[in-house]
Amino acid sequence: INAEYGGGGGAGRAQPPDTFPVMSRLEVLHLGYNGISNLSLLQLYRLSNLKSLFLQGNDIVNVDGLQHSKELRELVLDRNKIKSLAESSFSDQWNLLELHIEENRLKSLSNFHPLQKLQRLYLGMNRVQDLAELEKLECLPALKEVSLTNNPVARRLMHRPLLVFRQPNLLSIDGIPIFCRRTGQGGHVFFRLPATEGGGGLPGINNKLHSTLQGGAPSSQVPQQSNPVRGAASLPIGANQNLVWKL
Repeated sequence: INAEYGGGGGAGRAQPPDTFPVMSRLEVLHLGYNGISNLSLLQLYRLSNLKSLFLQGNDIVNVDGLQHSKELRELVLDRNKIKSLAESSFSDQWNLLELHIEENRLKSLSNFHPLQKLQRLYLGMNRVQDLAELEKLECLPALKEVSLTNNPVARRLMHRPLLVFRQPNLLSIDGIPIFCRRTGQGGHVFFRLPATEGGGGLPGINNKLHSTLQGGAPSSQVPQQSNPVRGAASLPIGANQNLVWKL
């Protein structure tokens, strides 16, 4: 092969050996906890049909070896050392549906814009501090589920109403489903929390509240704290399972 490739440079010259496709039917690859620090050395572009790639628990700092991996649907980069994403990090991942990048060192949420089909994004346990960073996720029109748990920006829970307001297609934030929302002045946003140990469903008052809101009740009928602060969280009277934000 080397002789054919290294010969006189004519039209019949073969591809260099490291560009030949390999394992063309491989769709799922697990490479977690292997001490990988340079993605480019993996030559992932040779796996032309790769759809799920697991790289958790490595030493990756830069996401720079995914070019030409155009068939990826699921990518797991949890527990690495990623501090930021370059503009080219996901340049060819327009088919990606799910991205796990938890337990890294991300402070910025820039350069997710190529991921136009992304539906689920997990960013827990990073270092995102500024609410303004969340606005950068507006470039993801298909996003339905996002998690920012254990980031500094999530400590006061203000990221949730902001995300709902900015991204109306979201169905779940931090693992909490959004089951009812009102937009506009004086609107409210509701999140359903996990049931308590004592019961398997919502208390009766919550069911009535949900039914009333579905029918378009005025906001004055929504149980809330007296003198609510704009953006503050409150609990429906007699329940601890539905969080209410006044927008």
